Amino acid sequence: MGSRRLGRKRLYSLNKKGQTIDPEAGAGIKGAITSCKQTRDGHMITTEIAVDMGGSGATLKSGGADRDVIGVLSGGAAYLTQMTEAKYGVITEIRCVCTEAPDSVSDIDIEHGATGDGVQDGTDGGTSTSLITAISAKGEDTSVAIDDNSAADKYLYICNGASDTAENFAAGKLLIYLYGFVEGDDG
Repeated sequence: MGSRRLGRKRLYSLNKKGQTIDPEAGAGIKGAITSCKQTRDGHMITTEIAVDMGGSGATLKSGGADRDVIGVLSGGAAYLTQMTEAKYGVITEIRCVCTEAPDSVSDIDIEHGATGDGVQDGTDGGTSTSLITAISAKGEDTSVAIDDNSAADKYLYICNGASDTAENFAAGKLLIYLYGFVEGDDG
């Protein structure tokens, strides 16, 4: 048994793939998450959650009011993940890139809430905070800086951005990035 050298090319290839993780999403949106990958660069942890709102994995439905949670009709809690420090580090930025425009509502928001009980066509107990608003077009790239650790232990949701008619999604793809940092070793 000896140590095996890890070449730069192999290290780059491994880092590009990242590590697949389970975001432990609520049943009301779990089927719409196509992948969840995490990479680490020094103390920074980058997590990418890919959501296909109109895919065959789950039929997502919007609600009828502004800030209603988007999820599966009668599918239960529809949070993407709980943003714990153990899984994501101290989150300092949340970013959303729209790669396919959503078709059910005029715009959507990314919100976080203190509870994980938000279901389709409802709110998460009225405790949610809008982070990214008015996502509506392919190519949109919006982020929000979080410099007070306020995302710690919150639940992440996709919500209506405005009052609209409740409809099933046939299109809409989002890439949601969580940028977190972990404490360095003292030794």
